[in-house]
Amino acid sequence: MSCSNNKNAISEEWHKDVKRVGMVVKLKPEVIDKYKELHADDNTGVRDLLEKYNMRNFSIFLLQLADSNWYEFAYYEYWGDNLEEDMKNLAEEPRNIEWLKECDPMQEGIFEGQEGWYQMDRIYYNY
Repeated sequence: MSCSNNKNAISEEWHKDVKRVGMVVKLKPEVIDKYKELHADDNTGVRDLLEKYNMRNFSIFLLQLADSNWYEFAYYEYWGDNLEEDMKNLAEEPRNIEWLKECDPMQEGIFEGQEGWYQMDRIYYNY
């Protein structure tokens, strides 16, 4: 077996149980600069809490689409064994509660009556 094949086998083994999550939400145009400031690389925010509760490779992307709305697209990998329990515990962290009090009002659901991030269906993954 060549090194590249072995690397792929290891990579596949490491990633086989990872849950990959993609989400989307609208961002109010008047808060874009503040939202970017809160999520700047030099602002630690709640990054350590995400790691504590097994969320890795968390990324947020921002784009204004043809409908003139601003959308955030987020992706993360969950590496733990109990997503529901970890999300419950994260939601109870005082610093996370304060973080969401600041960030949540900046966002709007993408569907009528829907609030916050909307989880997308993953249809393809290439490791």
